[in-house]
Amino acid sequence: MSTLSARDVDVRYAGRGGRSVHALSNVSLTIESGEFVVAVGASGCGKTTLLKLFAGFQAPSSGSITLGGKPVEGPGGDRGVVFQDDALFPWLSVRGNIEFGPKMAGLGVAERRERCGRIIDLVGLADFADHRVWELSGGMRQRVGMARALANEPSILLMDEPLGALDALTREKMQELLIRLWDKTGRSVFLITHSVEEAIFLATRIVVLSPRPGRITREFRADFSRRVLAGEGSRAIKSDPAFIALREQVLAAVLKEADA
Repeated sequence: MSTLSARDVDVRYAGRGGRSVHALSNVSLTIESGEFVVAVGASGCGKTTLLKLFAGFQAPSSGSITLGGKPVEGPGGDRGVVFQDDALFPWLSVRGNIEFGPKMAGLGVAERRERCGRIIDLVGLADFADHRVWELSGGMRQRVGMARALANEPSILLMDEPLGALDALTREKMQELLIRLWDKTGRSVFLITHSVEEAIFLATRIVVLSPRPGRITREFRADFSRRVLAGEGSRAIKSDPAFIALREQVLAAVLKEADA
């Protein structure tokens, strides 16, 4: 696995009337192998911009993005991206969507079937492998999106609020699934969310971004995902005084930056 890093990154957009928009300012963040890093902050703080930089969808105005010490110069199979909108191909089956990336990479039929079969089992969709995606629920489609990203065997998963559109019960189940996928695959994860509770539940490290221009102002460590892997229930964890105390600390940091 490889380390993904942003170093002294600034991002400015051309705005209307010749005015520029300063989206990110002097952001440095390193995601080590096996970490689960979650970014939180008020709307417009640059969370999605940072994820796009890591994905190679855009370049910084200044500073650098590297993966394994090499410059990120565009999208690549070494980074898997999962979107809030599942962005699946509706004319393909579950299996067809998951196999698409390896097929484009030139993987042979037998090898990609074996690889994708393992991933389909991992996300709990073995009984739906031949269904079209429009036949699936929202939570199941997001499982397909995660499986499709994993099928290219990336070093890191980049996740843009993948659970934001789900109902509360499905969202909690998907949070548990995501923790287990992170554990079983050994992949690093960078996820952005508006939910402080979700961030604390999932992350090994939480970073708080200030409003525009986005800057990383606080970092917090968490280990609640490890308790999920040890078999403890989500409701018990989220009602634990230690969880509630950290949630209030992170929320206070987010609100402080939003009011500044």
